[in-house]
Amino acid sequence: MFLAFNNGISATAENIEICKSAVDAGFVISKIDDFQIVNGGQTTAAIYHSVKTKKYRVDVDLDSVFVQVKISVVKSKPRFSEIVSRIAIYSNTQNKVAISEYSSNVPFHIELEKLSRGLFAPPAVGQSHQTQWFYERATGQYKNARLKEVGKRNLDAFDKKSPSGQKFTKADLAKFVNVFSDIEDEGKIAVGPHIVVLGKEKNYGAFLKYNLIEKPDNQYFEDLVARAILFRKAEKIYGKKPNALGDMRYITVPYTLAYLFRHSGRRIDFYKIWKEDDKKK
Repeated sequence: MFLAFNNGISATAENIEICKSAVDAGFVISKIDDFQIVNGGQTTAAIYHSVKTKKYRVDVDLDSVFVQVKISVVKSKPRFSEIVSRIAIYSNTQNKVAISEYSSNVPFHIELEKLSRGLFAPPAVGQSHQTQWFYERATGQYKNARLKEVGKRNLDAFDKKSPSGQKFTKADLAKFVNVFSDIEDEGKIAVGPHIVVLGKEKNYGAFLKYNLIEKPDNQYFEDLVARAILFRKAEKIYGKKPNALGDMRYITVPYTLAYLFRHSGRRIDFYKIWKEDDKKK
């Protein structure tokens, strides 16, 4: 009854080739280009672990298990990421999933991840090694990267190169960018600290609408890290309970940074912050 009780798997592809079956009069899929599972990860994992993982192994013959699969062939390349994200959203209506998780495969995020793995920040004062700011394009990437390091020596080297304090997510990215924005839409400021304080989902939605660029470069990444340094430095100064300045850090920090940026005539030198990073001194 697995087929009847399970919702199955939803997947997308760029192209599918079909040929006649050598077993019966039907047809079979002979080739799939860019196959992506957009819903059904738990189903896939359950089948995998039933065979590969002793802890979850069950006495079942998988040859008798059938799973329904819906494969959508997306022909429009310019809209590929958008359509895949929307299919994922509509396939997961029974679960509460963050908006940011649906946009992980947008070219912007893929390119930003590549930059974060290839660019090194200047070394701290008194140190010779450089560090990386680890962009977590998908939830759990940082943890999985650490788990791949075998042995204490390798793990220490990873932590030295990519310290946890320099990890940031898509939600963090939206905060760092939007807080310094003052984009107008229909005569009103559409993005700014007033959007940041509304929470991760609304703020990230605003980022996608107003601040998502086509392709980030080295300068974009360096400026982004400088904004992250300012944001986290301000949070550190504000403090946490019981030694915090008050109970409204999530509001005070964004408005303070936005005030600083605007009343300085937008003259904050982000490149200098990237190069010197006063948190290292």
